[in-house]
Amino acid sequence: MKGPAAAVVVLLGMVLTVLTLLLLAGHGPWAGRQLIAFNVYHGINTGDVPVILLWLTGMSGCVYLLRKL
Repeated sequence: MKGPAAAVVVLLGMVLTVLTLLLLAGHGPWAGRQLIAFNVYHGINTGDVPVILLWLTGMSGCVYLLRKL
């Protein structure tokens, strides 16, 4: 049962990562002020911080589940 369960956890981690990248790529009105600038058009905004924290929490859960299998 370890193989299918591990595959599901990895798949969930991949889905979580793709959704996070889509949220970080958008520039909505909630983006907030820029904290770190990569160039004039791209950087880390205050609105990105909760997304990154949620991604870290989700990935920590995936790592925990993979180690528990």
